[in-house]
Amino acid sequence: MTTSVQFIDGLDEEISGISLRKRKDSETKIVVLLFERLQAIERLRAYRKQITNLWLRDEEGEIKVTPTGVNFFYAENEDLSKVECYFEVYSEEVFERVMRFLNRYADENGFQFQST
Repeated sequence: MTTSVQFIDGLDEEISGISLRKRKDSETKIVVLLFERLQAIERLRAYRKQITNLWLRDEEGEIKVTPTGVNFFYAENEDLSKVECYFEVYSEEVFERVMRFLNRYADENGFQFQST
C-alpha cells in the first residue's frame, strides 16, 4: 500500500515540504505540511474555509487529525502559491506513529531530511 494524504476522502494531495517543531513551553510537537497546490481547493473553491480534517493513510492504517491551523499564501496575481497546514501532537505514541507515516511518505516521494 502506498501512502496518501487527503483533506477530502478519496482525493490525494501532494506534500511539497514537511517541518517538525516543538512548543518551547511543553512537550507538544507540531507537524507542518506544505502544499504547492491542493486538489481539494481546485475542485471545490468554497472548501478553503472548511478544512477540518486531514487523513494520513499508509500500510498501518489511517491517522485522522484536526489541523490546528491552515495558512493560504497567494502570489501577486492572486493565484494560490502555497498552503501551510499544521497540527499538534500531544502524546509520544501518536508522534511516533505520525513519524512512521512521514518516513514512508518521504521514502516514496524522494524527500530528504535536513536539520536546521
